[in-house]
Amino acid sequence: MNDKKKEKLKSNLVELGLMEQEDTIIECLQANYRRKLLGNTGEWKQGWIYFTEKKIVYPTGLLDENIVIPYESIRRIEKCSQGFIPMGIAVTYDDPKTGSETEDRFSISKRDKWIAFLSEKAGL
Repeated sequence: MNDKKKEKLKSNLVELGLMEQEDTIIECLQANYRRKLLGNTGEWKQGWIYFTEKKIVYPTGLLDENIVIPYESIRRIEKCSQGFIPMGIAVTYDDPKTGSETEDRFSISKRDKWIAFLSEKAGL
């Protein structure tokens, strides 16, 4: 992704309040996230995930709350599956809004690369 495109995406995320002006987008890629339903059940929804210097950002749309995970709040990163497809990442973190531990799941390509990246950023 070129710098001009990253700046446009950054501008949109800053305007939405999902990213700070001093942060930088490292990569943006198509991903799915597990929209939580009742208990441990959920359905997978398609969208875009942003990896910045400081956090994971996943805008979910109008019906769900956007997912913003600061790297320092990450407690665990594990592999998971999207149905029968083994390309998911489960991220457990301390939610700054609720103060409780939360897990979100994302399905992305090259998950081993992103698990290594997140582990380094989170200090795990």
